[in-house]
Amino acid sequence: MKALKINIVAVVILAVAFQLTNVAWYSLVGQRWVELAGLQNVANMETATSPFAYVSSLVNGLLLCYMMAWIFTKIRVETALQGVLMAISLYGSFVFFEAATKDLFHLRPIMLTLINEGVNFINYSLAGAVLGAWRKYEA
Repeated sequence: MKALKINIVAVVILAVAFQLTNVAWYSLVGQRWVELAGLQNVANMETATSPFAYVSSLVNGLLLCYMMAWIFTKIRVETALQGVLMAISLYGSFVFFEAATKDLFHLRPIMLTLINEGVNFINYSLAGAVLGAWRKYEA
């Protein structure tokens, strides 16, 4: 049985794809998100956003996908379905409930949490499917 390797190409493609899903998601829910977050308007936000936020988002995508790929090699995730199920398990265990708890203690609306975490659910699911299906083995 050949050992699984981390598919770096898949990791990089996914990290870039996350940027696109983020743009698409917040394009769909943007105005509601602005209202729930208590921001004035999207125009002010666009001029105030630091380039570091975009760099941080890309680095986050790279780290997330790399670590998920590494975990998948250890537990031998070998199909898209296994990948999605594992990714959703990781997301729920380590991300969603942590974010929800923090937001609830900060008295933020739960709808804001669902909007913010909705795109993460999509990204984790996408990463799980791609990393589960697009495997790479040691020679």
